[in-house]
Parts: sequence; structure tokens; C-alpha cells
Amino acid sequence: MSRLPAALLALSALAACATTGEGASQDAGQTLANAPARVDRQARERIGREDMLTQMAFWAAEYQTFPNDIEAARRFADALRKGARNDRAVQIAQEALARFPDDRDLMHTYAFAQIANGRPADALQPLILIARAEPENWRVRSALGAAYDQLGRFDEARAAYGEALAIQPNEPRVLTNIGVSHIMAGEAEEAETVLRQAAAVSGAPPEARQNLAIALALQGRFEESEQMSRTDLPAAQAAANTQYLRGLLADPRRWGDVGRGG
Repeated sequence: MSRLPAALLALSALAACATTGEGASQDAGQTLANAPARVDRQARERIGREDMLTQMAFWAAEYQTFPNDIEAARRFADALRKGARNDRAVQIAQEALARFPDDRDLMHTYAFAQIANGRPADALQPLILIARAEPENWRVRSALGAAYDQLGRFDEARAAYGEALAIQPNEPRVLTNIGVSHIMAGEAEEAETVLRQAAAVSGAPPEARQNLAIALALQGRFEESEQMSRTDLPAAQAAANTQYLRGLLADPRRWGDVGRGG
């Protein structure tokens, strides 16, 4: 995986919602029917309006109290992932999958957390299983592409992104991931083309523009790169990022930090 600034080289798939939608293997109501009557449904509905730290604490308590409640397991693991506690999210998802081995929501959270942890090989099998079960789930195919990219399997990554775009044409998050894929493969010009397409879509994520800035810098176009970075970042941070990329390009010994770097 490239060692470019993490805030820039962010795979857009990881921002996707963790729920896999219709077709999840168990319905929360099935286990809640057997849960103790003291489950507070109103509190569970309200907690989604709180900050992520409060949500993590709430679902930790719910999971401890109701360890066999699939809703508590799903929501706790997902809150941990969204709160960047990826190691803990993997642990909780694994624990819950031992009780609910076919639950695709838990597989999804587990896989996305493993990608965020830089352990893409562990994410492949659950993502493949979900993709087979959910033929219209473009987010999972985009995440599968991200996992392949981290493994340096760029052809397989592009194929997965192609499947995602066939389901959700011109989706900026998928296009952003394709651009990142080209950056990781050392293909800055190709990355620029795709990232400009992503950035032009209404509602494009900041990652589209920030990775476009990287693609421009890798071509030596530092002023354009810094100007693009300033769209979303403070001027000082944009300048620092540009200076960092200048340093990479100026020192051949550090070129491995870009593109196919380890």
C-alpha cells in the first residue's frame, strides 16, 4: 500500500454505509423476540443522533448485556468501525459471526475494518461471498477492488470496479477508487483522467479532489496540485502536503513510497 498521506490517499469505499441492505441473513427482530423484555427500543432508536463516541459506549453496554442479540452485535461492530476502532470492530464482528456465521452485515463490517487495518487478504472471502449473494451491491464490489489494490492485484481490482460501475454508473466514489488504483500502479496520467471525471460529478467526495491533487503532483504540476488541495484543506495543510510530495519526487530512493510501494 502506498505511504502517501493517509488523509489524501483514502479509499472512498471505506466511507460507505456498513449495512448491506435487503437480503441480510438474519433479521434483528428474530433475535429481539427472544431477548429480555428490558431491551429499550426507544433508546436504541435515539442513539443514532448522538456523537460516535457516545454511540460506541451505548452499543458496548448493549452488546455486553445482550451478547446474543444480533442487532447489538451489528451496531456495536459498525460503530467501532465508523469510530476508527478497526481492530476492535474486527474482534466484535468475529465474535458475533461465530454465533451468526451467515450474517452479511457482520461480514461487511469485518471486511471493511480489515481493509482499513491494511489486512486486505482477510477481507477478500467475506466480500466475495456478499458480492455473490447481492448482485446489485456496488459498494461491496468497490470495496473488493480496494482490497485487490492493496494486494497489488490491479487487474482484478479494475474488474471489480467495472462491475460496481455497471451497477451504479458514474458513481464518484467508485471512480475515485479507480483513480487511487492508477496512482498505486504508478499511472499518474491515467489517474488524473479518472479523478477529474469523479470530481466533476455532483456530490463527489473530497477524496476525489485530494487524490487528483496527488496525481497532478506526481506529474510535477505542483502549483495545480496545491490549488486543488485548497478546495478542501486549509492553505497550510495543502502546502505541507505538496511539499511532502515534492520531497518524494526529488529523492529517487523514496520513489518506492509512491505507486507500487510496499
